[in-house]
Amino acid sequence: MDSPEGLGKQQAKSMRVRKEICEATINCLTKVGYAETSLQRVAKTAGFSKGALQHHFPTKEDLMVATADRLLERPFIKRRKTENRPTSVEDEIMLQWHKLTNTDAYLALLEILIATRTDQKLQDRIKNKLADWNDALDQHALSTFEPIQGTNEDVVAIATMTRSLMRGLVIQDRYSHDPEKTLDLIHRWIAFIEPELALRSCDPEESSN
Repeated sequence: MDSPEGLGKQQAKSMRVRKEICEATINCLTKVGYAETSLQRVAKTAGFSKGALQHHFPTKEDLMVATADRLLERPFIKRRKTENRPTSVEDEIMLQWHKLTNTDAYLALLEILIATRTDQKLQDRIKNKLADWNDALDQHALSTFEPIQGTNEDVVAIATMTRSLMRGLVIQDRYSHDPEKTLDLIHRWIAFIEPELALRSCDPEESSN
């Protein structure tokens, strides 16, 4: 009999095991970095033998591609239709910092992205997905912000610069003894861009309904 999800028991078990292995990989990437995240370490963290892990992911490259896929599938923050919905550019960007960027999952993704600089095979296998992810981030920015005096291209440029700043701060924050300085830098950046942006009153999908 198939599982409730419509999958056979063996397929459902395989998907569950793959998920557990990828979660263990994220844990290792966050704690010890890409270079030290070996198949043996991930297997031990996940509670499997190395052979069992390699049944699903024969090489480290295979494992990293699957883990990157899972990380890139993380949902974007939905603008909420409640009293808790962000009401300012500052609130929205700080929400992105705390919920999406300054997280173990994002740090793990950064470890993989940095590795692609010198690992051409890994880069080739995930570059199209990264391009799609970047395009989705741009569309998310356009659905969240509108320009005050500029154009949609300005919104995308500001969103790109904001992501670049936050990406660097995620790394810097790991070596800082004063996290408040990181938050201060984000608030300073927000002060620069607030005169250029406003929150959209509704998402395009909402306005079309």
